[in-house]
Amino acid sequence: MKLGDFWRLISFLLIGLICGLLLDFLTTSLILALLLYIARIHFDLHLLSKWIGGRSGSELSGRSGIFEDLSYSLNQLFLSHQRRRKKLSGVLRQFEAATSAWPDAIVILNFSDEVEWANPAAKKYLDVRWPEDKKQRITNLVRLPLVRAFIEENQTDEETLDIASPTKSNAYLSLLLGPFDDTHRVLLARDTTLIRQANQARSDFVANVSHELKTPLTVLKGYAEMLAEQHDKAPTEWLPALEHMKVHANQMSELVNSLLELSRLDAGRPLSQIEKVDGEKIITAACSSGQALVANKNLSLQIQIDQNTTILGSKQELYSAFSNLIFNAIHYTPDGGTVVIRWGKKAKCISFEVEDNGIGISPEHLNRVTERFYRIDGSRSRLSDGAGNGLGLAIVKHIVRRHDASLRIVSKVGVGSCFSIDFPLEEALQERE
Repeated sequence: MKLGDFWRLISFLLIGLICGLLLDFLTTSLILALLLYIARIHFDLHLLSKWIGGRSGSELSGRSGIFEDLSYSLNQLFLSHQRRRKKLSGVLRQFEAATSAWPDAIVILNFSDEVEWANPAAKKYLDVRWPEDKKQRITNLVRLPLVRAFIEENQTDEETLDIASPTKSNAYLSLLLGPFDDTHRVLLARDTTLIRQANQARSDFVANVSHELKTPLTVLKGYAEMLAEQHDKAPTEWLPALEHMKVHANQMSELVNSLLELSRLDAGRPLSQIEKVDGEKIITAACSSGQALVANKNLSLQIQIDQNTTILGSKQELYSAFSNLIFNAIHYTPDGGTVVIRWGKKAKCISFEVEDNGIGISPEHLNRVTERFYRIDGSRSRLSDGAGNGLGLAIVKHIVRRHDASLRIVSKVGVGSCFSIDFPLEEALQERE
């Protein structure tokens, strides 16, 4: 109890004591004095309650004692709250202005996938209107089966999905879904139409140029081989040049064929002629094609195969993927090295692995070796038989994606590399059939 409150209580009791002595009702007067003191406290509490609740516009003034301290502390707290609220309002306005100007659609979803907030671009790309669509499920607003599965299946990880625009024909979007906090997620939509058009123009250009080059290269290659074989009709000094022409014509022909295959894979057409593919037959055929180089380099080629293990897919594409990995291992393994090829069923997948004890790949290059035309200068140039065109692993990556599989690369410089393709079990692949 503060000193002012103490003297106020004493004054009420003195007044009650004097009145009691004068009126000869001492006990009653003291009780009435205490009741008046309690009523005064109750009145002060009532005023304080009204002021805290915002029902009183006047400041708490004229109070003394504990209520003076309370009113001062509460008033300072209220002013601090107002300053903080004003600052947060300014930050919120800046955030809303920034997100309104952001060209990508932004939608905040709660744990039930209901819209909590959206920027103006969400209406343009996803037809999500704010605030009209507040608390509406996003799957009820964007009625695409791919989007529904994308949102319902990806609850924690950050995932992406490319779709056709639901609001505009001949337009495409890239969706990104990721966690926002413990109870919310953010859905971003970006217009990728121009990027797709640029990629398509590039693919068309490469395909057209490759088609135009294929015929003259075939003619050049044929004449070079014919002249090189007719030693008696060609001058002796021409023979090295003819052999050189033949080698480079073959390399150019391989490059054109690889570009044509990449263009076909880039087109995104569904797999044709899906059938049960015996991995053992494909691996045997690919190893037979590289047997001459294996013998020339004195390599140890070890094949570990689970017989009668089949997958569903395109036989032609799988042969291309398997042979590319096998030929890479043969080319990049030094003389006298070992190449191990494995094919069999594991716990959750059917796996194809090619492991070598070659020169290996340094960590900074691992994420880029599947890019088209990417080649590691020096450290991974071919040890024999010329240089690769940098398209083999790009082709493998495309084929792996088309078969719903995954490509794993483990490598260490000076130790070797292991390339693995993990296919879903046959039951999962049958859903495509």
